Amino acid sequence: MKEKDHIKLLMEETGCEKSEAELALSLSDNNIEKAITTIGFLLKFTTVFKIKLIFPKENIYGLMHIAANMKTSDILRFSITFSHNPSIYEISTNLDWFSFEKAIFSARLDAGAMEDYTQKIEENLRLYTQQAIKEIISISSDEVSTIIKTFFHPIIVKVEIVNEELNLTQFKKLPDYNSKQNFVSFTGYDLGFVKLDVKILEDENGKMAKKISEGDTVLSIIIDEREISHYLVHLIGGKENDNMIPIPTTVKKVSYKNDDFEIHLHYAPSIVGLAKIKSNVKLKILEAKTQLWWKKILPW
Repeated sequence: MKEKDHIKLLMEETGCEKSEAELALSLSDNNIEKAITTIGFLLKFTTVFKIKLIFPKENIYGLMHIAANMKTSDILRFSITFSHNPSIYEISTNLDWFSFEKAIFSARLDAGAMEDYTQKIEENLRLYTQQAIKEIISISSDEVSTIIKTFFHPIIVKVEIVNEELNLTQFKKLPDYNSKQNFVSFTGYDLGFVKLDVKILEDENGKMAKKISEGDTVLSIIIDEREISHYLVHLIGGKENDNMIPIPTTVKKVSYKNDDFEIHLHYAPSIVGLAKIKSNVKLKILEAKTQLWWKKILPW
C-alpha cells in the first residue's frame, strides 16, 4: 500500500486531518497499525461533561452526562436522570466518565427516581443541546451550563460541571473493561443490584425445569424492556447486529412460587436475570453441575 493510501485510510478510520495522519505515520515508521494506535493517543477531540443539577424549589436532583466531539460539535453520548432522592447528588463528578455514566443508569433504579419525567425531558434536551453547541465557537463548561439553564428557564436550576478531555483511545477503551467470550467484568464499579427479566431457551430433549440445579449452565435471552437493560445487554454481550442473542448463563438460585419455578441467573456481579418457568417445561442445558457423591447417597 502506498503512503497516500495509508494517509487516506488513517483519515477515514480516525477522522483526523491529513497533516495529523502524516505525523502519525512518520512517528510509526509508516506502519499503518502503529499509526492508528498513535493517532488514538494524539487526538483529543472528545470532551466529557459530568453534570449535577438541583431544582431548589421543586426538590429535584439530576445527573447528566454529555460526551462531545469538539471538532465536529457532535454529541457522542448523552444520558440523564432526575430524582427526588438527594443522595444521587452525592455522586462525585470526579469519577471517570464511564463510572459516572453507569452511576446515572444505576440511579434510574433507585427509590425516588422520576422515570416518566426523565423520559419526557431526555430526548428534547439532547436535541436542544446538540443544536446549541453547533452554534457556538468553543464548547466549554460555562457554555454547557448556560445551555441547560436556558432550556429549563424560567425554572431555577443550579448546575455543577466537571469536564474531562479524552483522546480517541481513552474514549473508545472503557475503563477496566475486559471482555472475554461475552463476559464483562464490572470490578470496581457498583451498579447496585439490578434484576433483569429473561427467558431461558426450551429443548424437547432438555432437562425438566423442576430438576434444574444451582450451577447448571443454560442459554438465556434478556427480554427486559427497561432502558437500563439495553445498556447492560450491550456490555454483557447479549446483542448482535441489533438482534438479541442467547448467551450461556449460570443458574444462581431456583425457587418455587405460584405453581411456577423462578430461576435466577448470574450475569455479572450485582446483575441477575429472573425467568419464570412452568415445572413441566424442558430447558436447554449446556452444562450440568456435577452432584457431589455423598449427595447421591444422602439426598437430604
